Amino acid sequence: MSNDRRQEDFAERLSRISKERGGAGGSAGPERDMSDFDYNVERGSHPIRNGIIWVFVLAGLGAGGFYGWQALPDDLKAMVSGGQAEVTAGDPQDIAETDTMSNAGPIFASPAVLYAGDEPLTLTVVATQVSLPTQNTATGAIIPIARNDDCTLRSPAEGEKVMGVRIENALLPGPLHTFSDAQMVGQVLQNVEAVTQDGADIATDMALAGTKTSLDVFLTDTSAPLYLVLQNMGDGIVWNLHAAADVSIAHVALIGADFSGVANLPADTSVEALLVSDFLPPYQNGADDAPRDCMIRPWRTPQSDWIGSLKSEAGSLTDRNLMLSYSKGYAAYDRWYTQTLGVNARANTVTARDAAHVLLGPVPETPLSYRPLTGQDIQMVETDHLMTGDFETRIAAVAALQDDLLRAAVGGDISALDPAAVERNSQ
Repeated sequence: MSNDRRQEDFAERLSRISKERGGAGGSAGPERDMSDFDYNVERGSHPIRNGIIWVFVLAGLGAGGFYGWQALPDDLKAMVSGGQAEVTAGDPQDIAETDTMSNAGPIFASPAVLYAGDEPLTLTVVATQVSLPTQNTATGAIIPIARNDDCTLRSPAEGEKVMGVRIENALLPGPLHTFSDAQMVGQVLQNVEAVTQDGADIATDMALAGTKTSLDVFLTDTSAPLYLVLQNMGDGIVWNLHAAADVSIAHVALIGADFSGVANLPADTSVEALLVSDFLPPYQNGADDAPRDCMIRPWRTPQSDWIGSLKSEAGSLTDRNLMLSYSKGYAAYDRWYTQTLGVNARANTVTARDAAHVLLGPVPETPLSYRPLTGQDIQMVETDHLMTGDFETRIAAVAALQDDLLRAAVGGDISALDPAAVERNSQ
C-alpha cells in the first residue's frame, strides 16, 4: 500500500467531527485529550482466570482460615506471607513473572486479600455471604462525579485519618463501560493506521477499551473518621466499599488514570476525583516521573521482590531503567501527596500491582457481611459515554458508536480505507 495522504486527511476530518460533537479540543477549561488508558497493563498472566478458579475450588471445599490457606498455590502463599516464589538467578531472561508476582509487583487475585498485616489472608476470613460481581451485574443509578479542574483535594479535617489503596488494576469484573470522545477518536485513529499502514482488517480491529473492573475495599478501622484515597494507574475501577458497623467514612478521593467510581458510599460522605490525564501527558518511561506542582500519577516504589527488581539486579538495563523510573516517579508523587494531604504516600496505605480484595484496618473478629454491587448506586467520574446493561449489549453499543464515527470521517464507505490494488497492464 502506498503511504499517501489518506490517513492525514482522515485525521483532519475526524478531528473536525469530534469538535463539532463536543469532543476533545472543543470545550473550555483544561485539555482532556490525553489518556493513560492502557498504562502498564500486563497482558501475559491470567490472574482473573486463576482467581475465579480458586474461588470455586475454595467454595467447593468449604475452605476458610487455615484450610483455605493450605489450598492456595505455593507462589501465592509465598507472596502474601511476605516471601517470594523461587526464581532462577543468573540470566535476567530466566527470571519469569508468575500469576502472583509481576515485573511491577505482587498480584492479589481472589481469594487473596491485600492488607497491611504480615500473615496471609483469604476472603473467607474477611467477608461472609460473598456474591462477587459479573460483567452482567445490574446496578442502580449512575451518579456523576465532577472532575476537579484545579489539581486540589479537600484537606483532611482535624481528627480524620487518611488511609489509602494504591494499585494499577482491579481483578474483579465490572458492570459498565465508560470512555471519552477523545479515547474513542484516538482508538479509531489507531485502527485506521493499522489498516492503512499495516494491512490490518478494519472489521476485526475496532475494539475500544472502556470496560470497568471492580475491587472490594473492606473497612474495619474505627479509630477515627476515615479520609480514603483510592488510587490506581491502569483502567478505571468501581471501588466497592464494605464498612464495618462502627466505621465512619468522612471523605473519598479518587486519583486515577481512567474514569473510576465508588459504590456503597454512605449518604453523608463527600467524594471528589482527580483524573491524571487532565494534568499530565501520557506516560513515557524516563520522561514523566519528575517532580512538578501537579504530580498526581500514583506511582508505587519498587520492592526487592518485584520481578523487575530481580531482573535489574541480574543485569537487565531495561528493567534497571524501569525501576529507576518507578523510584523517581514515586518520589515525585510522594512530594505532591505530602504537600496536599499532610501525610506521606505510605501512611496507612496498602499497595500492590493488582488486587481483587483489600482490607483497610484490623482483621475482623467476625467476617463482614458482603455488600454486592447488585442494585447499588455507583458514583462515577463524569465523561462522554457511559453504558450499563448486559455485557453483550454494551459491546454492541460501543461498536455502533465507533462505526458511526468512522463512517462519518471517511464519507460513508469504510472500504475506502483499504481500496483494492490497482492493476496496470503494460504493452
